[in-house]
Amino acid sequence: MYPITAPLRKARNWWFHLCTGRPVDDQSDEEHYRQRILVMTSGFWLLTVVLFALVIPILLAITPEGRIAANVLFVATIFGVLVSMLLLRLRGDRIKALNVMLLILTGAFAAACFVFGGTSAPTYPLLIMAPAMAGIVGNVALSVSWGALVIAFWICILQAERNGFQFTQIIQAEHHSMAMLMAYTALAIAVISIIIYAEMNKALRNSLQDTNSELEHLSSHDQLTRLPNRRFYDERIALALRRAADQNSMTGLLFMDLNAFKQINDTYGHGAGDKLLIAVAQRVQNALRETDLVARLGGDEFVAVLEDVKSAEEVTRLAHKLSQAIEQPLYVRQQVLNFTCSIGVAIYPIDGRQQHELEEKTDKAMYLAKKRGLPVALASLEATNTPMPARAPTNRI
Repeated sequence: MYPITAPLRKARNWWFHLCTGRPVDDQSDEEHYRQRILVMTSGFWLLTVVLFALVIPILLAITPEGRIAANVLFVATIFGVLVSMLLLRLRGDRIKALNVMLLILTGAFAAACFVFGGTSAPTYPLLIMAPAMAGIVGNVALSVSWGALVIAFWICILQAERNGFQFTQIIQAEHHSMAMLMAYTALAIAVISIIIYAEMNKALRNSLQDTNSELEHLSSHDQLTRLPNRRFYDERIALALRRAADQNSMTGLLFMDLNAFKQINDTYGHGAGDKLLIAVAQRVQNALRETDLVARLGGDEFVAVLEDVKSAEEVTRLAHKLSQAIEQPLYVRQQVLNFTCSIGVAIYPIDGRQQHELEEKTDKAMYLAKKRGLPVALASLEATNTPMPARAPTNRI
Protein backbone atom coordinates (compact mmCIF):
# COMPACT_ATOMS: atom_id res chain seq x y z
CA MET A 1 0.00 0.00 0.00
CA TYR A 2 2.82 2.40 0.79
CA PRO A 3 4.31 2.51 -2.74
CA ILE A 4 0.88 3.67 -3.99
CA THR A 5 -0.12 6.09 -1.26
CA ALA A 6 3.26 7.78 -0.90
CA PRO A 7 3.35 9.26 -4.44
CA LEU A 8 -0.32 10.29 -4.14
CA ARG A 9 0.36 12.03 -0.86
CA LYS A 10 3.41 13.71 -2.35
CA ALA A 11 1.39 14.89 -5.36
CA ARG A 12 -1.34 16.19 -3.06
CA ASN A 13 1.14 18.15 -0.97
CA TRP A 14 2.78 19.57 -4.11
CA TRP A 15 -0.57 20.70 -5.55
CA PHE A 16 -1.64 22.35 -2.30
CA HIS A 17 1.70 24.14 -1.94
CA LEU A 18 1.50 25.28 -5.57
CA CYS A 19 -2.01 26.71 -5.12
CA THR A 20 -1.56 28.35 -1.71
CA GLY A 21 2.17 28.82 -1.23
CA ARG A 22 1.96 27.06 2.16
CA PRO A 23 2.65 23.52 3.38
CA VAL A 24 -0.36 21.24 3.62
CA ASP A 25 0.15 20.80 7.39
CA ASP A 26 0.81 24.48 8.08
CA GLN A 27 -2.29 24.99 10.24
CA SER A 28 -5.33 23.13 11.49
CA ASP A 29 -7.95 25.89 11.70
CA GLU A 30 -11.24 26.07 9.82
CA GLU A 31 -9.90 28.36 7.08
CA HIS A 32 -6.97 26.07 6.33
CA TYR A 33 -9.31 23.07 6.27
CA ARG A 34 -11.67 24.64 3.73
CA GLN A 35 -8.77 25.85 1.57
CA ARG A 36 -7.58 22.26 1.43
CA ILE A 37 -11.04 21.19 0.23
CA LEU A 38 -11.13 23.92 -2.43
CA VAL A 39 -7.66 23.10 -3.72
CA MET A 40 -8.10 19.34 -3.78
CA THR A 41 -11.64 19.24 -5.20
CA SER A 42 -10.64 21.65 -7.94
CA GLY A 43 -7.75 19.32 -8.70
CA PHE A 44 -10.11 16.33 -8.82
CA TRP A 45 -12.47 18.23 -11.11
CA LEU A 46 -9.61 19.27 -13.39
CA LEU A 47 -8.37 15.70 -13.67
CA THR A 48 -11.91 14.48 -14.38
CA VAL A 49 -12.36 16.98 -17.21
CA VAL A 50 -8.96 16.11 -18.69
CA LEU A 51 -9.78 12.40 -18.50
CA PHE A 52 -13.12 12.78 -20.23
CA ALA A 53 -11.62 15.10 -22.84
CA LEU A 54 -9.34 12.23 -23.78
CA VAL A 55 -12.03 9.53 -23.56
CA ILE A 56 -14.90 11.28 -25.39
CA PRO A 57 -13.27 11.26 -28.86
CA ILE A 58 -12.61 7.54 -28.46
CA LEU A 59 -16.14 6.57 -27.41
CA LEU A 60 -18.22 9.09 -29.34
CA ALA A 61 -18.30 10.21 -32.94
CA ILE A 62 -18.28 13.99 -32.49
CA THR A 63 -19.02 16.48 -35.23
CA PRO A 64 -16.53 19.28 -35.90
CA GLU A 65 -18.86 21.69 -34.12
CA GLY A 66 -19.12 19.33 -31.17
CA ARG A 67 -15.35 18.98 -31.00
CA ILE A 68 -14.99 22.76 -30.93
CA ALA A 69 -17.60 23.02 -28.14
CA ALA A 70 -15.90 20.27 -26.15
CA ASN A 71 -12.53 21.96 -26.51
CA VAL A 72 -13.98 25.31 -25.42
CA LEU A 73 -15.51 23.64 -22.37
CA PHE A 74 -12.22 21.92 -21.63
CA VAL A 75 -10.25 25.19 -21.88
CA ALA A 76 -12.85 27.05 -19.77
CA THR A 77 -12.54 24.45 -17.03
CA ILE A 78 -8.77 24.70 -16.96
CA PHE A 79 -8.95 28.48 -17.05
CA GLY A 80 -11.46 28.61 -14.18
CA VAL A 81 -9.42 26.33 -11.94
CA LEU A 82 -6.10 28.06 -12.65
CA VAL A 83 -7.49 31.59 -12.16
CA SER A 84 -9.12 30.50 -8.91
CA MET A 85 -5.96 28.89 -7.59
CA LEU A 86 -3.85 31.89 -8.64
CA LEU A 87 -6.23 34.19 -6.79
CA LEU A 88 -6.07 31.93 -3.72
CA ARG A 89 -2.28 31.95 -3.72
CA LEU A 90 -1.87 35.71 -4.26
CA ARG A 91 -4.77 37.03 -2.18
CA GLY A 92 -5.53 34.18 0.22
CA ASP A 93 -9.24 34.88 -0.25
CA ARG A 94 -10.98 31.51 -0.33
CA ILE A 95 -14.51 32.82 -0.93
CA LYS A 96 -13.47 35.07 -3.81
CA ALA A 97 -11.40 32.28 -5.38
CA LEU A 98 -14.33 29.88 -5.08
CA ASN A 99 -16.80 32.35 -6.61
CA VAL A 100 -14.49 33.10 -9.53
CA MET A 101 -14.05 29.40 -10.29
CA LEU A 102 -17.77 28.66 -10.01
CA LEU A 103 -18.62 31.68 -12.14
CA ILE A 104 -16.34 30.56 -14.96
CA LEU A 105 -17.29 26.88 -14.80
CA THR A 106 -21.01 27.50 -14.39
CA GLY A 107 -20.96 30.03 -17.22
CA ALA A 108 -19.18 27.55 -19.49
CA PHE A 109 -21.55 24.71 -18.60
CA ALA A 110 -24.60 26.95 -19.03
CA ALA A 111 -23.38 28.11 -22.44
CA ALA A 112 -22.75 24.48 -23.40
CA CYS A 113 -26.41 23.71 -22.74
CA PHE A 114 -27.33 25.91 -25.72
CA VAL A 115 -24.94 23.95 -27.94
CA PHE A 116 -25.52 20.42 -26.68
CA GLY A 117 -29.32 20.48 -26.66
CA GLY A 118 -30.81 22.33 -23.68
CA THR A 119 -32.13 19.95 -21.02
CA SER A 120 -30.68 17.06 -23.02
CA ALA A 121 -27.16 18.48 -22.76
CA PRO A 122 -24.70 16.47 -20.68
CA THR A 123 -23.65 19.68 -18.97
CA TYR A 124 -27.21 20.39 -17.78
CA PRO A 125 -27.05 18.12 -14.68
CA LEU A 126 -23.41 19.04 -14.01
CA LEU A 127 -24.51 22.50 -12.89
CA ILE A 128 -25.43 20.93 -9.53
CA MET A 129 -21.71 20.99 -8.78
CA ALA A 130 -21.85 24.75 -8.15
CA PRO A 131 -24.05 24.73 -5.00
CA ALA A 132 -22.41 21.47 -3.84
CA MET A 133 -18.90 22.98 -3.90
CA ALA A 134 -20.17 26.28 -2.49
CA GLY A 135 -21.62 24.44 0.50
CA ILE A 136 -18.57 22.33 1.24
CA VAL A 137 -15.87 24.90 0.52
CA GLY A 138 -17.76 28.09 1.36
CA ASN A 139 -20.78 28.34 3.63
CA VAL A 140 -24.53 27.72 3.75
CA ALA A 141 -25.47 31.18 2.47
CA LEU A 142 -23.14 30.81 -0.52
CA SER A 143 -24.55 27.36 -1.29
CA VAL A 144 -28.11 28.68 -1.18
CA SER A 145 -27.20 31.56 -3.51
CA TRP A 146 -25.57 29.32 -6.10
CA GLY A 147 -28.37 26.77 -5.74
CA ALA A 148 -30.97 29.44 -6.46
CA LEU A 149 -28.98 30.60 -9.49
CA VAL A 150 -28.70 27.08 -10.90
CA ILE A 151 -32.39 26.33 -10.31
CA ALA A 152 -33.32 29.59 -12.03
CA PHE A 153 -31.22 28.63 -15.06
CA TRP A 154 -32.73 25.14 -15.16
CA ILE A 155 -36.23 26.61 -15.10
CA CYS A 156 -35.37 29.08 -17.86
CA ILE A 157 -34.00 26.32 -20.14
CA LEU A 158 -37.00 24.08 -19.41
CA GLN A 159 -39.46 26.89 -20.02
CA ALA A 160 -37.71 27.84 -23.25
CA GLU A 161 -38.10 24.28 -24.54
CA ARG A 162 -41.78 24.25 -23.62
CA ASN A 163 -42.25 27.48 -25.54
CA GLY A 164 -40.79 25.88 -28.65
CA PHE A 165 -37.23 27.24 -28.56
CA GLN A 166 -34.95 24.98 -30.63
CA PHE A 167 -31.57 24.34 -29.05
CA THR A 168 -28.65 23.23 -31.19
CA GLN A 169 -28.20 19.45 -31.28
CA ILE A 170 -24.63 18.48 -32.11
CA ILE A 171 -24.72 15.09 -30.37
CA GLN A 172 -26.07 12.43 -32.65
CA ALA A 173 -29.13 10.63 -31.34
CA GLU A 174 -27.44 7.23 -31.22
CA HIS A 175 -24.67 8.67 -28.99
CA HIS A 176 -26.91 10.68 -26.66
CA SER A 177 -27.27 7.88 -24.08
CA MET A 178 -23.50 7.42 -23.95
CA ALA A 179 -22.96 11.17 -23.57
CA MET A 180 -25.43 11.37 -20.68
CA LEU A 181 -23.86 8.32 -19.06
CA MET A 182 -20.47 9.98 -19.23
CA ALA A 183 -21.90 13.21 -17.82
CA TYR A 184 -23.49 11.46 -14.85
CA THR A 185 -20.31 9.43 -14.36
CA ALA A 186 -18.29 12.65 -14.22
CA LEU A 187 -20.80 14.10 -11.78
CA ALA A 188 -20.66 11.00 -9.59
CA ILE A 189 -16.85 10.98 -9.60
CA ALA A 190 -16.72 14.67 -8.67
CA VAL A 191 -19.29 14.36 -5.88
CA ILE A 192 -17.76 11.20 -4.45
CA SER A 193 -14.29 12.76 -4.61
CA ILE A 194 -15.49 15.81 -2.72
CA ILE A 195 -17.25 13.73 -0.08
CA ILE A 196 -14.34 11.33 0.40
CA TYR A 197 -11.76 14.06 0.60
CA ALA A 198 -13.96 16.13 2.89
CA GLU A 199 -14.30 13.16 5.26
CA MET A 200 -10.57 12.49 5.09
CA ASN A 201 -9.84 16.09 5.92
CA LYS A 202 -12.44 16.06 8.67
CA ALA A 203 -10.70 13.11 10.29
CA LEU A 204 -7.33 14.80 9.83
CA ARG A 205 -8.65 18.06 11.25
CA ASN A 206 -10.12 16.28 14.27
CA SER A 207 -6.80 14.53 14.81
CA LEU A 208 -4.90 17.81 14.56
CA GLN A 209 -7.35 19.51 16.91
CA ASP A 210 -6.96 16.69 19.43
CA THR A 211 -3.19 17.01 19.15
CA ASN A 212 -3.34 20.78 19.58
CA SER A 213 -5.66 20.38 22.57
CA GLU A 214 -3.25 17.92 24.12
CA LEU A 215 -0.32 20.25 23.50
CA GLU A 216 -2.29 23.16 24.95
CA HIS A 217 -3.11 21.06 28.01
CA LEU A 218 0.55 20.08 28.42
CA SER A 219 1.64 23.71 28.13
CA SER A 220 -0.81 24.81 30.82
CA HIS A 221 -0.58 21.86 33.23
CA ASP A 222 2.11 20.37 35.42
CA GLN A 223 3.21 16.99 34.08
CA LEU A 224 3.82 15.41 37.49
CA THR A 225 0.69 16.38 39.41
CA ARG A 226 -1.58 17.08 36.39
CA LEU A 227 -2.57 20.34 38.07
CA PRO A 228 -2.70 23.63 36.16
CA ASN A 229 0.66 25.40 36.13
CA ARG A 230 1.68 29.01 36.74
CA ARG A 231 0.70 30.09 33.23
CA PHE A 232 -2.84 28.79 33.69
CA TYR A 233 -3.02 30.28 37.17
CA ASP A 234 -2.00 33.75 35.94
CA GLU A 235 -4.81 33.69 33.37
CA ARG A 236 -7.40 32.37 35.81
CA ILE A 237 -6.59 34.66 38.75
CA ALA A 238 -6.88 37.73 36.54
CA LEU A 239 -10.28 36.53 35.33
CA ALA A 240 -11.40 35.66 38.88
CA LEU A 241 -10.53 39.13 40.18
CA ARG A 242 -12.41 40.78 37.31
CA ARG A 243 -15.47 38.68 38.08
CA ALA A 244 -15.19 39.51 41.77
CA ALA A 245 -15.06 43.21 40.94
CA ASP A 246 -18.04 42.97 38.58
CA GLN A 247 -20.14 40.93 41.02
CA ASN A 248 -18.94 42.73 44.15
CA SER A 249 -17.99 39.38 45.69
CA MET A 250 -15.05 38.02 47.68
CA THR A 251 -12.24 35.80 46.43
CA GLY A 252 -9.75 33.93 48.57
CA LEU A 253 -6.13 33.36 47.56
CA LEU A 254 -4.17 30.59 49.31
CA PHE A 255 -0.44 29.93 48.94
CA MET A 256 0.71 26.51 50.20
CA ASP A 257 4.28 25.43 50.81
CA LEU A 258 5.47 22.07 52.16
CA ASN A 259 7.85 22.43 55.09
CA ALA A 260 11.31 20.87 54.88
CA PHE A 261 10.55 19.35 51.48
CA LYS A 262 14.27 19.28 50.61
CA GLN A 263 14.91 17.26 53.74
CA ILE A 264 12.23 14.78 52.68
CA ASN A 265 13.87 14.44 49.26
CA ASP A 266 17.31 13.96 50.79
CA THR A 267 16.07 11.40 53.33
CA TYR A 268 13.63 9.35 51.31
CA GLY A 269 14.71 10.08 47.74
CA HIS A 270 13.19 12.07 44.89
CA GLY A 271 10.77 9.26 44.10
CA ALA A 272 9.20 9.70 47.52
CA GLY A 273 9.19 13.47 47.02
CA ASP A 274 7.31 13.07 43.73
CA LYS A 275 4.82 10.73 45.36
CA LEU A 276 4.30 13.30 48.12
CA LEU A 277 3.64 16.10 45.59
CA ILE A 278 1.12 13.94 43.73
CA ALA A 279 -0.64 13.05 46.97
CA VAL A 280 -0.78 16.68 48.10
CA ALA A 281 -2.21 17.74 44.75
CA GLN A 282 -4.95 15.12 45.02
CA ARG A 283 -5.73 16.01 48.64
CA VAL A 284 -6.02 19.72 47.85
CA GLN A 285 -8.41 19.01 44.99
CA ASN A 286 -10.53 16.71 47.13
CA ALA A 287 -10.68 19.17 50.03
CA LEU A 288 -11.86 22.16 48.00
CA ARG A 289 -14.88 22.80 45.82
CA GLU A 290 -15.00 21.79 42.16
CA THR A 291 -15.24 25.45 41.20
CA ASP A 292 -12.01 26.35 43.02
CA LEU A 293 -8.76 26.53 41.09
CA VAL A 294 -5.81 24.50 42.37
CA ALA A 295 -2.43 24.94 40.65
CA ARG A 296 1.19 24.03 41.20
CA LEU A 297 3.46 27.04 40.92
CA GLY A 298 6.65 25.01 41.00
CA GLY A 299 8.65 22.83 43.39
CA ASP A 300 6.56 22.27 46.52
CA GLU A 301 4.50 25.45 46.10
CA PHE A 302 0.77 25.24 45.41
CA VAL A 303 -1.95 27.86 45.08
CA ALA A 304 -5.72 27.84 45.39
CA VAL A 305 -8.18 30.46 44.17
CA LEU A 306 -11.53 30.37 45.97
CA GLU A 307 -14.14 32.36 44.07
CA ASP A 308 -17.46 33.66 45.34
CA VAL A 309 -16.83 33.11 49.05
CA LYS A 310 -19.30 34.65 51.49
CA SER A 311 -16.98 35.81 54.25
CA ALA A 312 -13.43 35.80 55.58
CA GLU A 313 -14.51 33.14 58.07
CA GLU A 314 -15.44 30.83 55.20
CA VAL A 315 -11.98 31.25 53.66
CA THR A 316 -10.36 30.59 57.06
CA ARG A 317 -12.48 27.47 57.54
CA LEU A 318 -11.52 26.16 54.09
CA ALA A 319 -7.85 26.88 54.79
CA HIS A 320 -7.99 24.84 58.03
CA LYS A 321 -9.79 22.03 56.24
CA LEU A 322 -7.13 22.10 53.58
CA SER A 323 -4.32 22.02 56.11
CA GLN A 324 -5.77 18.98 57.87
CA ALA A 325 -6.29 17.15 54.57
CA ILE A 326 -2.76 17.85 53.35
CA GLU A 327 -0.98 16.83 56.55
CA GLN A 328 -2.38 13.29 56.72
CA PRO A 329 0.48 10.76 56.95
CA LEU A 330 1.69 9.24 53.68
CA TYR A 331 2.97 5.69 53.33
CA VAL A 332 6.14 5.49 51.24
CA ARG A 333 8.07 2.24 50.86
CA GLN A 334 6.36 0.75 53.88
CA GLN A 335 7.31 3.78 55.95
CA VAL A 336 5.05 6.42 57.42
CA LEU A 337 5.97 9.88 56.14
CA ASN A 338 4.76 12.70 58.38
CA PHE A 339 4.98 16.22 57.00
CA THR A 340 3.44 19.66 57.44
CA CYS A 341 2.37 22.52 55.25
CA SER A 342 2.22 26.30 55.71
CA ILE A 343 -0.69 28.20 54.17
CA GLY A 344 -0.89 31.94 53.64
CA VAL A 345 -4.29 33.51 53.01
CA ALA A 346 -5.32 36.82 51.42
CA ILE A 347 -8.84 37.90 50.57
CA TYR A 348 -10.14 40.17 47.84
CA PRO A 349 -11.05 43.00 48.45
CA ILE A 350 -10.11 43.01 52.18
CA ASP A 351 -6.36 42.61 51.62
CA GLY A 352 -6.14 44.29 48.23
CA ARG A 353 -7.68 44.61 44.80
CA GLN A 354 -4.68 44.05 42.54
CA GLN A 355 -3.21 40.64 41.74
CA HIS A 356 0.36 41.57 42.67
CA GLU A 357 -0.80 43.11 45.93
CA LEU A 358 -2.77 40.02 46.97
CA GLU A 359 0.07 37.68 45.97
CA GLU A 360 2.61 39.68 47.94
CA LYS A 361 0.46 39.64 51.07
CA THR A 362 -0.39 35.96 50.66
CA ASP A 363 3.28 35.11 50.30
CA LYS A 364 4.19 37.09 53.43
CA ALA A 365 1.40 35.41 55.38
CA MET A 366 2.64 31.98 54.29
CA TYR A 367 6.19 32.70 55.50
CA LEU A 368 4.78 34.09 58.74
CA ALA A 369 2.94 30.81 59.31
CA LYS A 370 6.12 28.88 58.46
CA LYS A 371 8.19 31.04 60.82
CA ARG A 372 5.78 30.59 63.73
CA GLY A 373 5.11 26.91 63.16
CA LEU A 374 1.43 27.43 62.43
CA PRO A 375 -0.50 25.85 59.57
CA VAL A 376 -2.45 28.96 58.49
CA ALA A 377 -1.85 32.72 58.60
CA LEU A 378 -4.17 35.47 57.36
CA ALA A 379 -2.67 38.47 55.57
CA SER A 380 -5.24 40.76 57.17
CA LEU A 381 -3.92 39.88 60.66
CA GLU A 382 -0.25 40.10 59.78
CA ALA A 383 -0.01 43.73 60.92
CA THR A 384 -1.35 42.82 64.36
CA ASN A 385 1.22 40.05 64.62
CA THR A 386 -1.60 37.59 65.33
CA PRO A 387 -1.67 34.94 62.63
CA MET A 388 -4.52 32.43 62.44
CA PRO A 389 -5.36 29.95 63.74
CA ALA A 390 -5.10 30.38 67.47
CA ARG A 391 -4.04 26.81 68.26
CA ALA A 392 -0.64 26.34 69.84
CA PRO A 393 2.41 25.74 67.66
CA THR A 394 3.57 22.17 67.20
CA ASN A 395 6.88 20.64 66.20
CA ARG A 396 6.70 20.98 62.41
CA ILE A 397 9.41 19.78 60.09
